[in-house]
Amino acid sequence: MQIDIRAVWKKADSLRGCLGFYRTKDCRRHFRTDEDPLKVANLFVSDEAKILSSKAFRVMSDKTQVFTQAKNALVRSRQKHVLEVVAVSAIASEMLGLNTDLVRAGALGHDIGHVPFGHQGEAWMSKAMNRPDFCHEVMGPVIFQKIERRGCGLNLTHETLDVMMRHSGRLIDPGMSQEAWLLRYTDKFSYIFHDVNDIFVRMRRPMQSELKNLVNLFGENQRERTTTVISGLVIESAECKRVSFELSELGRMFSKLRDLMYEIYPHVTRQNVAECMEKIYDFLTMLSIGDPYLLLALMTDKDALLIANSVMSDQDLFNQTALCEISPHLEEIGKVDLCDPCLDW
Repeated sequence: MQIDIRAVWKKADSLRGCLGFYRTKDCRRHFRTDEDPLKVANLFVSDEAKILSSKAFRVMSDKTQVFTQAKNALVRSRQKHVLEVVAVSAIASEMLGLNTDLVRAGALGHDIGHVPFGHQGEAWMSKAMNRPDFCHEVMGPVIFQKIERRGCGLNLTHETLDVMMRHSGRLIDPGMSQEAWLLRYTDKFSYIFHDVNDIFVRMRRPMQSELKNLVNLFGENQRERTTTVISGLVIESAECKRVSFELSELGRMFSKLRDLMYEIYPHVTRQNVAECMEKIYDFLTMLSIGDPYLLLALMTDKDALLIANSVMSDQDLFNQTALCEISPHLEEIGKVDLCDPCLDW
C-alpha cells in the first residue's frame, strides 16, 4: 500500500483549528499566592518556565531513553526525547486549535517521573515496593509538588499536572482535557520515529523488511513521517470532533508500527537491571538518610551506574550524585507516597 502523504498534509492544512471549541481556557493553582516576583498572566507559560528551571528537568539529560551508555551524542537521552515531544505537540496543538501553552508545559513535564533504567527500572520498583500502582506518570506530579524547592513544590496548575499524568498507561479519564489526549499520541509519534533512527541508524541494528516498509510509508525521513502522523491525527480528530488517531487507516497503520517496535525494544539492550537496583537500594538503606525507594526513584542513570559499578560505596560516593542536594532537605520534605499524585484539590 502507498500513501499520498502530500495529499494528507494538504487536507490537514485545510482543517486548521478544527477543535478550537474544546480548547482549555481556565486553570487553577493549588496555592493562590505564588512566589514568582513577576506576575505572568498566562499561567501555562509560567508553568513552562518553572519546569525548565527545575532540578528535575535539569538532570533528565542523564536519564535513559533507550540506550543507557550510548557514546554517540546524537542518541537521545530522556531530556532530548522530551524536547522533541514538546516540538511535535506544539505543532499538532496549533493545527487543532487547542491550548498550545498548556500542551507545551505538559509535554515538558511528562517524563520527569522516570526512574533509572527507564521502564525496566520502573517495573523493578513496582515489584520491590509491592505497589502495582507505581508508575512514572504519577511520579512526575509527586516530584513537582512534594520534592522540588525543598518540598514546597512548584505550584504548577492542576491542568498541567493532569496533562503530564495522563500521557500514557492506565490513567485515562473520560473527562480529561483534549490537550491531555493529544499528548498521549504525540509522545508516541516522537519516540517511535526517533527511536527508529537511534536503534537502526545510529546503533546500526538490522531492520526487518516489514518494519522498514511500514516506516517508509509515512515518509522518507523523520520530519516527513512526523508530519504525516500529525496530519492524520488532525484529519481523524476533525471527523470525530475529539482528539483521535485510532480509527482511520493511517491511525491503524501507526498502531501496527508501534506494536512492531514494542517487539523490538526488549532485544535492543541487555542489562541486569535487578542486580543494579538491588545494589543501589542496599547502599541507600545502609546510609540511612531517608526512604531508599524515594532516593532511588529520584536518581539518574548516571548516578545509578556510578554506585552500581563502584567497588567501595560510602558517603563520599553518594556526594558525587545529584541526590546530595536533596538529602539535606529530606526531613523538611517528610514522608512521601510515591503512588499518590496529590491532585484531589
